[in-house]
Amino acid sequence: MKHTFTLSILISACLLATPASAGWLDNLAGTQAKTEKATTATVTQSNELVGSVMSQLGLSQAQAEGGLGSLLGLAQSSLGTNDYTKLAASIPNADSLLAAVPKLDGNSGVSGLLSKAGNIGSSLQGSAMVLDAFEKLGISKELAMPMINIAKSYLETNGAEGSSDLLMKGLNALL
Repeated sequence: MKHTFTLSILISACLLATPASAGWLDNLAGTQAKTEKATTATVTQSNELVGSVMSQLGLSQAQAEGGLGSLLGLAQSSLGTNDYTKLAASIPNADSLLAAVPKLDGNSGVSGLLSKAGNIGSSLQGSAMVLDAFEKLGISKELAMPMINIAKSYLETNGAEGSSDLLMKGLNALL
């Protein structure tokens, strides 16, 4: 009981003495709020493409990121390094979109069948991998073209000159 009373007095004394030093706490809270706003603005800006796909196609964030990543993966495998670098520079967080693509088993799905078909199959395998990724993400294959159109429109408005053309060139196997 004696310790509880002493602790209560000590806490009360600290609380009475804090108005003079409460400014640092207010500053800390203000700084944290500013940091959160800046972080939110950056995330919102960098996820504008993902947000468009989510809202226009009714997809979750994981589906939108994985779907866009699978399209980027196809473009990456179709374009040369220089062209893909130009394209990726116009898409915020392109690397994280690529990382959001689900891992596919090379022996299953349409892409697995095509991998066994030799040269003819390899030319179609990239587009089949996109459709396999869509299936694994729970995205209807019918949403591939609308997603491509959203990405193209985004690049026409926000990307470097010619980036939407590079996207379409990279996705030619799917079109």
